[in-house]
Amino acid sequence: MDCSNDCSPGPSSEHEKDQVKTIVRFLNVQSTAPFARLKCNTDLNLPPSNWLSNSADSYGLGQFLSHQGGGFSSFRMANMFPDIIGCGVDVVSDAENIKRLLKLPYSRKSVISMIVHRVENTLLIDEFDVAKYLLRQEETEWHWLRSFIYDNILNSLSESEKKLFIHPKSREALAAKYLTSKFLYYSLKAEDEQGGSDYGPLEDDDDDECRMFKPLPLAGPVLPEPDEEEHSPDPHQNKHVFNRNVVWTFEDIRMLIGTDMPIFGGANRPCISLRLRDESKPINVLTGIDYWLDNLMCNVPEVVMCYHLDGLVQRYELLKTEDLPKMENSKFSPKVIRNVAQNILAFLKANATKAGHTYWLFKAKNDEVVKLYDLTTLCNNACPSEAAVEEEPEEEDQHNQNPFTIPVAMLLYTVARNMKNSPEGISATKAGAIKTLLDNCIKLLPKEKYPQIVTSSHYILSDLHIPAETDPGSPKFNTTLEDEEDDESCSLFGEQTASSSPHPEEYAEHTGNRLEAAIKSIEETLQEYSGSDGWRYNARPPPLVGGIEERCEIALQHIVDGLSCLQYFDSSEEQKNREKEKAEEKRKIYHEETHPNLAKSEDPIPLPYSPLRPEPEMANPDEPIPMAWREDAEGPRECAAKKQLKKKSKRKIEKKRVTADGTGTEIDARSLLLKGEIGVVKSWNVHLKILLFEKACLTYATLAERFYAQEQYGTSLRFLYAAIRCQQVVTKYISCVSSQRSLLLGRIGDCFFQLAKNWAKIRQYLEEFEQESRVDQLIMEELVKDIGSEVEHSLPLPMENVEQLMVTSCGCYEAAIECASKDARDELSRRLGSVRNELGVKYMHWAQEEYQKWTESKREGEDSEPLYQVLARKSYDSLQKGVALFEEANDATNLAFLLCNMGRFMRFRAHIHLVGETPNNVHLQKKFYHEAFAFYQRALGVLGTRKENPDLWSLVTWELSTATFNLAKQLQDHSTIDQEGAPQNADELEQEVVGMLQRALKICDQEQTGPRQVLYSFRAALIHHRIASYHHFSLRSAAEENRRKTTLQLCKLHYEKAVAIFESLSEPQEYLRIQMERIALQEYQCELAQTIPAKLRQLQQALELCKQSRTMIECLASAKCGGANVDRDELQKLLELFEKRLQVILRTLTKLCQLAAKKPDNDRLAAHYKTLFGATLRRPVSDAGADSAHNVIKEHALHLVNVLQKICDLDKTEG
Repeated sequence: MDCSNDCSPGPSSEHEKDQVKTIVRFLNVQSTAPFARLKCNTDLNLPPSNWLSNSADSYGLGQFLSHQGGGFSSFRMANMFPDIIGCGVDVVSDAENIKRLLKLPYSRKSVISMIVHRVENTLLIDEFDVAKYLLRQEETEWHWLRSFIYDNILNSLSESEKKLFIHPKSREALAAKYLTSKFLYYSLKAEDEQGGSDYGPLEDDDDDECRMFKPLPLAGPVLPEPDEEEHSPDPHQNKHVFNRNVVWTFEDIRMLIGTDMPIFGGANRPCISLRLRDESKPINVLTGIDYWLDNLMCNVPEVVMCYHLDGLVQRYELLKTEDLPKMENSKFSPKVIRNVAQNILAFLKANATKAGHTYWLFKAKNDEVVKLYDLTTLCNNACPSEAAVEEEPEEEDQHNQNPFTIPVAMLLYTVARNMKNSPEGISATKAGAIKTLLDNCIKLLPKEKYPQIVTSSHYILSDLHIPAETDPGSPKFNTTLEDEEDDESCSLFGEQTASSSPHPEEYAEHTGNRLEAAIKSIEETLQEYSGSDGWRYNARPPPLVGGIEERCEIALQHIVDGLSCLQYFDSSEEQKNREKEKAEEKRKIYHEETHPNLAKSEDPIPLPYSPLRPEPEMANPDEPIPMAWREDAEGPRECAAKKQLKKKSKRKIEKKRVTADGTGTEIDARSLLLKGEIGVVKSWNVHLKILLFEKACLTYATLAERFYAQEQYGTSLRFLYAAIRCQQVVTKYISCVSSQRSLLLGRIGDCFFQLAKNWAKIRQYLEEFEQESRVDQLIMEELVKDIGSEVEHSLPLPMENVEQLMVTSCGCYEAAIECASKDARDELSRRLGSVRNELGVKYMHWAQEEYQKWTESKREGEDSEPLYQVLARKSYDSLQKGVALFEEANDATNLAFLLCNMGRFMRFRAHIHLVGETPNNVHLQKKFYHEAFAFYQRALGVLGTRKENPDLWSLVTWELSTATFNLAKQLQDHSTIDQEGAPQNADELEQEVVGMLQRALKICDQEQTGPRQVLYSFRAALIHHRIASYHHFSLRSAAEENRRKTTLQLCKLHYEKAVAIFESLSEPQEYLRIQMERIALQEYQCELAQTIPAKLRQLQQALELCKQSRTMIECLASAKCGGANVDRDELQKLLELFEKRLQVILRTLTKLCQLAAKKPDNDRLAAHYKTLFGATLRRPVSDAGADSAHNVIKEHALHLVNVLQKICDLDKTEG
């Protein structure tokens, strides 16, 4: 007969669904156990056939008997799911502990003893079995806690109350537990019945909700993990694995809990829990709350009650989970339970605030309050002084140490490392949380005993401030601040910020300075909770923000702290090995005692003998036959096996070598080859050392770039030297980071170049270079410990010598190019070419100065090579190397610059003579000038057209024009005797000089607008003047009439063009000079004239030229032209000469008119010119205040203007 109440389940209320949610994170059982209803009068006292069988245990039924309280399961769960610790959940605990706390107001006689720890915003709660850990342990263990509890708790209790600390294990309790276990096994449907029954095995429809924790993929290098023994305060205890680990949301509280409740199901009832009840005993409130909470935690909608009498099944009753609080004799308010949960959690979060501290939540029997003790603070106050502690033996110190400190620290590290590896990136808020976790971890762990974890923590902290992907040239850090809405898990009780956190005084008043850290009345837990009434207990650490320099300084400090831990690695590893050996030896002894190796009667006893005549074996032709002179007695098989192993190991080494050299797999040079599984790391000492020095290299490089951008080149150079020395340690173990060395050497070259370029600040830069902080010194000391005398000493020191600085810069660039990649090589070649160009130009200028000194001192008879000659050779070599570099890099613009400077060098070379050369050798000068022309033309050819680079095109064109003009002047002004000593033909010379001047004139681009338009016009006027002057000179020696006429016409034409341009440019000095030459030309023609009328005509034209000059002379008188570049003495001489020539012309005209035939017109002209001549003689008295040359010129010009005006007026009257 099947006795059951078949009640159809109804839907849960929507309100409860919203407030209660369960997500399965870990499932240690197969699926929902198939449920079989028992017949009436089934005797549960008899064990079923499947009781405690492995097949039944796969559904988690065996956990019902094996589950024991205590064991610090929260630490195991936290280490299983570090991704939600800190901000993802509020509480981590065994479900039984949570139920015990929530039933607190209904069980006044119960004793609460729990240990509480805080990891950021997550509380770890574990049952603390005082009887197990204090009353039954040896007196030497946990002495620090034992004395406190004995003195302050147990001494105030009676003997009967002390017994409450011991878990009751009465016969009745054990019998009830075994009866329930048998009932569960009976209720498991047999495998052969599952196919045809209505209650087949449930297919798990919620696989998506079962989120098994998977370790995150490594986002960085491999880092050490804590040993498994260090995860728990009591590593020797049996490690209980729950059937389910779930994230249970109860109201606004999220809890990670472990539960062993078996869940059954079938076709009609897919998810139910089973409860065995004694028909003769009514259910009480505590049991009802227990059933209700179990179902809520596991998201089970229904519970099936099986009632029995003396172990005989009577009936079944089906209840919905939401109906459990309404059962008769077991009524309770779910709202009250929720208030208790919220108030208890708020109480714990308000008082358990310090990471790494151990808190004891305690309630004695019949107490109306629950107390929270800060055991760490209270017991530290009772400990001896630090000096006394140091003198204690190590084993005694371990007994006195808080056993929870190391597991908490390891959990802080695990959570922080997991957050660091999160794939979604690290915001400033998240980085601040990681920093807080690791700071607390470092405070809790002694670095002498746990150097791996402490060093790794310092490395992660340095990586938080300067991430591995940082570009030193343009560092960008994630400064994103997460809002409360962005992280729902962190907004359970509000956020504690800098402005909302309580003041220390208020906090001290709140927690009290009594022996008890905090007291909570049980009655208060029943009250309605209001989150706004109290402080904000969820503390969000400040975000990690800061400037580049601040981040780098903090990162370097962590690097120093990490390096200082390396000295403890060997001793700590030896100690751990000794402890493992002792533990292994104990385990073997225990195993031998519990499993005696007795001989089996049916097995023969093996005897250690070998056959007298071993069977013959065929020789392997591939293996060498061992010779008799070998000292070892190894047979051929052993030798061959060893040889094969050597071959294999050799192949492995070669494989590794190929990978390290970069010829096998691709290697990212910025991140070390230390990613992968932990098994590949043979030495954590070396591994972490490489990581720290790599981080130091990146940090120094970032600082160097920062100060380089701020033009503090001395500081930048110091950091670059530190970076390249740190990288030397890295390359000692990993040879694939040469590109980093190339980048560093390239920037060192830049710094040396900037030192030379900003020579005025060289003292400041040298002082910056000499400064060194204590952190830098410590890093260098650790560096020297590792590489010793191999430390990089080849780096040159800066000095107060421009040439040496620039030569050093070139050497650094060349070294960088040797180890640079193909892509980076072109950029480095360009930078080297630019420095070669600057150095070549400087050598040229220094050579000019030395040549001038050499010529002035007239040391031409010395045997030693002059300094200017050495400098000139260096200049040529440097410029040539720069040209080759830019040609290799295909940089047209810079190549054109270098070719232009090569042209300048050739012009400079044309004007100096080396030892053994003839001074002012025109033939040699022409040779070098023509080489300069070739370089200029080559530069224009590289540029292509003006459109590509108009400014550079104009510069090269101007240089070419200047060179052509200068050569023409040299040919015109200097001797016409060539190198061979043969006289040059006058016509050839004239043709060459005029041709060169015409070529220079053609290059002058007067039509293009731009900054050089005025210069081109001025130069064109000078060339016209030169050509006119040359024709003027040739006219005096020309014998043929036709040639004289042609030369005269060309002379006047170029004079007119030169005058017109100088007049437009307002250049009075050049204008007057040309006008005086034109007047001289007219006077020369007057001398050549045979008749008086012809002479009069030439002089009248000369007088007309004088009158044309009135405008420019008037400009001088009004100070509208003639600036600072005007030679005032020369100008004054020109004005005086102009006045004299004017007087001479007028006097000569008067005489010629008087000598002419007697005509009325001649007499009138003679009188007129005499009057004009008289006007030039009446000069006003000079002003006494006109002392300066400028005033003298101005007065003289004003006088000439007045004279010319009178002449013009009289000419009009006469006309």
